[in-house]
Amino acid sequence: MSYKVETSMKTGEYAGQYGQMIKYAVKFEDQNEAVELSQKPETPAPKTGDVLEGEIEDTKWGKRFKKARVGGYGSKSDPEVQKAIIRQNSLTNAVNYCIAKSQTNKKYELSGKHIIQVATFFSKYSLGQVSVVMSPEEIASEFGYTKELTEEPKQTAVTGDSNDDLNPEGEEMDLDKSWDSEEK
Repeated sequence: MSYKVETSMKTGEYAGQYGQMIKYAVKFEDQNEAVELSQKPETPAPKTGDVLEGEIEDTKWGKRFKKARVGGYGSKSDPEVQKAIIRQNSLTNAVNYCIAKSQTNKKYELSGKHIIQVATFFSKYSLGQVSVVMSPEEIASEFGYTKELTEEPKQTAVTGDSNDDLNPEGEEMDLDKSWDSEEK
């Protein structure tokens, strides 16, 4: 819940289980009485007009304001931020994968396009959209694509939706393929 600070005043300091803390008496708009707010010294002091997210709790020591967690472990976050984090992590790991693959297979050419294809597969895997144990038929069926099968199924992710934010060009990705110079 959001609360707008009407007035606030520092009332003391103490050493808590999370280090040094500063106590404030804070009166929120539309509330009859002030509540206690404790926070770390590096957190800016609450001032008139600030909007704080959290809950007012009745404790045996009186009313206290407990701030909502923002970011960090166990908190809700923006799905777009989560996608950006997954993409960044996938790209880092794709670079590492491609470098390792190019060192063991000299025919494997490093290019931005190939790294992005691997990163796209890693992103889709992280989002639960593909699995490395899925056959090409399962991937095609899951995403509604048609895929001509070769004699031996290989580890392939098929994409093709031009609205796909992880693979906007809709290209097929073959993670087992050795890239050579004729594909440039």
